[in-house]
Amino acid sequence: MDSSPGTDSRPAPPDTAPPDTAPPDTVPPDTVLPDNRAAHLLLVHGGCHGAWCWDEVLRGLRGAGVTASAFDLPGCGADHTPRAGITLDDTVTALLARIDALPAGPVRVVGHSIAGWLLPYAAARRDRVVEMVFVAAVTLARGERGIDMIPADRRPGYFDMAAASPDNSLMPPFEDLWQRFFPHLDGAAAREAYARLTPQAFGPYLGRATVGIEEVATPRRYLAPTEDLNFPPDVTGGFAAKAGVVPEPVEGDHCVMLTNPAQLVEALAAPGS
Repeated sequence: MDSSPGTDSRPAPPDTAPPDTAPPDTVPPDTVLPDNRAAHLLLVHGGCHGAWCWDEVLRGLRGAGVTASAFDLPGCGADHTPRAGITLDDTVTALLARIDALPAGPVRVVGHSIAGWLLPYAAARRDRVVEMVFVAAVTLARGERGIDMIPADRRPGYFDMAAASPDNSLMPPFEDLWQRFFPHLDGAAAREAYARLTPQAFGPYLGRATVGIEEVATPRRYLAPTEDLNFPPDVTGGFAAKAGVVPEPVEGDHCVMLTNPAQLVEALAAPGS
């Protein structure tokens, strides 16, 4: 799902904030990153997607000698956690559990779109996580909610969509997501991708970040697709600035992992900035 700065006049629901898992001081700023091929890349999908969206990227990374994996967040892809009760805390817990389950060694965590909310929490694993890579991703400061990053003119629609769903979830229509997520796909390929999407739990949008990107020292990069209609350059530029980095352009649309996986593989396999 998408996000851009804005405010909402609706009363905020009770917070569903995850525990303060990562103290402000994590990996020292002068940490020397290992060779990227020595670190495991953990790929985290965005809204409505699942681990499947990284298939071509995983194939390319492994072909380049980079160890990598992906997984389904709660209620997404093949994970059948009931969406009605999923919170931001649940998604943070799932990410940290996945990091803990990886073989010993350094990890680089890659987050697409709303998975950017989760990356600062990965810094809690200071002995494992050596880099965060944001791909067309939302960044949150402490206390911000994902819903508050949605453009003001679209925000009411999110509440309405969730209320009208049977499980407090979001699933925009095909034409909307084709235009904003993967316009580089032709009609047939876009419909095939849409058929694999799953409704996105709304609960995580409502939790306030208890660890902000400004609080963690873990090295990070921001990859900004040049033809992203979901997060145009001014939006990704703002997200990258919040993370304290200059965005690195990659050719593609919002779902670059589906529409130009080779470009993303090249960017992820390259040395960090």
